[in-house]
Amino acid sequence: MPRNRQDVDREAKVTEIREAALRILREGGPAALSHSAVAKDLGLARTAIYWYFPTKDDLFVAALTDAYAEDLGDPPETDDIMPRLAWALERLTALQPLTHALHERARHSPAAAELETALLQGLTTRLHALLASKVPPEKLAPITTTIVVFFEGLLVQPRPPEERLRLLEFLISELT
Repeated sequence: MPRNRQDVDREAKVTEIREAALRILREGGPAALSHSAVAKDLGLARTAIYWYFPTKDDLFVAALTDAYAEDLGDPPETDDIMPRLAWALERLTALQPLTHALHERARHSPAAAELETALLQGLTTRLHALLASKVPPEKLAPITTTIVVFFEGLLVQPRPPEERLRLLEFLISELT
């Protein structure tokens, strides 16, 4: 019998569900994440998860948002472009299976499409801030777009880490 948790604060419940969803997502990928899997992990009734995350996409987006925040939230403290871009590229490469699932779900899910847009805007904003003092203002937008497209291309056509770094160094030396 699932446990009764009426005494637990709503935000604490949501946090606990999100943590379990993230754990399941990291361990088993998008296919393993479900309301039932989270409920089983937490010893709750499946309906308790639906109360906070009505659809599988809502659950997936919450877990993936946490994965991105965890994995991309603390870039290296340096003004040097290359270490920061190399760090971001490696982090995004590690998240590639989840990002691919996000792109697939974004076609049908408003919640996934919203996260996809926010992720792209966040990446673009960070790149603008990183590059603003290094490139002329009139080149900032096209260079930022080129780097984003380059990152996306490497995520679709994976390369070994040393080749990714070599290609990134070449791109940055040509653009800046």
